[in-house]
Order: sequence, then structure tokens, then C-alpha cells
Amino acid sequence: MHTLTRPAPWLIFAGNVTLLLGLAWDARLHSLDPHLAMREGVFTMSNPGHALFAGGVALVVVGTILLLLGQAIRRPGATLSRRAVAVVASAALVMLSALTFTAAVAGEDGRGEAGDVHAATEMTDGSGHEGHGTTPAPAASPAAGPTAEQRAAAAKLLADIRAGIAPYASVNAAVTAGYVQSTPWRFLAWGPAHFTNFAYSRDGRILDPERPESLVYMKVPGGNVALIGAMFSAPTGQGPRPGGTLTDWHTHDNLCITSTGSVAIATGPGQCPAGSFFVGERVEMMHVWTFDNPDGPFSHSLSGEAIRAAVRQLGGR
Repeated sequence: MHTLTRPAPWLIFAGNVTLLLGLAWDARLHSLDPHLAMREGVFTMSNPGHALFAGGVALVVVGTILLLLGQAIRRPGATLSRRAVAVVASAALVMLSALTFTAAVAGEDGRGEAGDVHAATEMTDGSGHEGHGTTPAPAASPAAGPTAEQRAAAAKLLADIRAGIAPYASVNAAVTAGYVQSTPWRFLAWGPAHFTNFAYSRDGRILDPERPESLVYMKVPGGNVALIGAMFSAPTGQGPRPGGTLTDWHTHDNLCITSTGSVAIATGPGQCPAGSFFVGERVEMMHVWTFDNPDGPFSHSLSGEAIRAAVRQLGGR
């Protein structure tokens, strides 16, 4: 029976190490994206820190069960009641772990279907960061449903942009043309990221299908990098709306830009991290998604559902 308890301390040790690594990784992700907590639950497995945390919990539980059972079974003079208590405690631990995991996963599923749609919104300047403070940019006229002409114009704009950015299907082609990665992959190892051409940001052209200020690529887990859309920017109030409300622009009230053009998030009104300056709502932006986005080709953000759809369409897991 000694062999039953022998691995228990090492399993518990490994579980604690894995838990700590998971917490550190999760803390790093949240430092990169201050609003990540608004979009994920306890067991959002797209977050590698959460996956490590869950694995660590499992190792600790298994090690504890082996320790309980081993001590009760091999202890000299252990009574039947002591052994029964160990078995019941172990069974209770297994049941509690299963119930906790099931409840967490169920809650995450509900969050993914409802909360993700309203949570993350992409920042301007090709940031790809998500955050609160997203509002539609001021419209030139009162909002109204799109007319048939506006629907046709929106469809033409989408087709023109798909054709205009087709030469950048490869991220290497975009880099050769002057685009640089301006945000990390959202989940570090995978996810969407923006690549920005700062020359296009200063050329005065607005909503040019062949010269978007930013391109959005998706790195598929275990797969390749693919182009999924573009982002256009303009001084607030100057973005054209050929499709009426279908092609609305939006702004952010917590946007900061560093000297290299990357995005930082303001911790309060005008409170930018060191080395960045406040932009706020002086710039408006429009995303145009060239994959089959369930939220629509002109949605302001990439929701959790949209990210999952993109991964499926790109052949990821």
C-alpha cells in the first residue's frame, strides 16, 4: 500500500507549482489587457493561465485523495470507521470538484453567448486592445434605418475593401508594404492583432479601400496567421457613412498612444501610462471584417462569438 501514497506529495507539489504558474500567466494577460476580466469567466480555457490553474487544481485534488486513502489503508491498526471516513472524504472531494468545474463551465458558456457580444471593443490606431468607453461617433444626421441605396453602398464598400486588401492576405506581404504589428496577439500565443501602416495614418486619405490604416490578422491556435479585416480611422466627425447606420464609426474615451504608435489604456479621464499621451475621442474608427462575422461585417468589436467563428472558418481548433 506504500506505493499508493508515494506519488501523493509530488502530485500536490506539482499542482501547487502549476497553480502558481497559471496565476502568474493570468496576471500577465490582465496587465496587457486591463479589461480582460470583463470578458471571461473562471474557466475561460482560451486563457492559458486558466488552463494551468485548472490543471494545478486537478493535480492537488488527485494527490490529496491518494494521501487520504493511502494513510487510512496502510496505517497500522486503522479501524474500519477510519477507512470509511477516508473513502467518504475522498468521494466528497471528487464530487465537489466535479460540481465546481461543471458550474464554472456552465457559467462560462452563458457568458460567451451573452456577455461577450457587449464586452470587448477594438481600440483605434490598430490597437486591437479592448476596453470600455466605446460609443458611436457623432452622426451627421439623426439615426435612421438604412435605405436600399445605403445597403447597396455598404455591400459595395465591403466588396471594394475585400479586393483592396487582398494583396495583404499574407502577413509577410503586409510587413513588406510597411505595416508593423501594433498590438500583441490578444491571447499572447494566438488571437487577433492589428498591424498598422503609420504612413497611411498621416496621408489624409479617409476610407480608402486600398490603404487602410490598419489590417487585422488572426493567429489560429496551432495554425497559421490569416487576414480577417481592416480598420480605418479619421478625425472625429469626418468618417464617411456610405451605408448610413450600417457603416457607423465609433470612438473611445480611454485611448492613449505611445510614441511608437502602440495603444495604452487610460486608467482614468486623461490618465495615460507613462510614455503615452491622451487621444480620447479625437479619433473615430471603423472596422470592416472580411470573414463571415456573425455580428456583421461592420461591427465595432470582435466578440467572443466572432473570434470562435473566425477560428472555425480558418481551420483552427
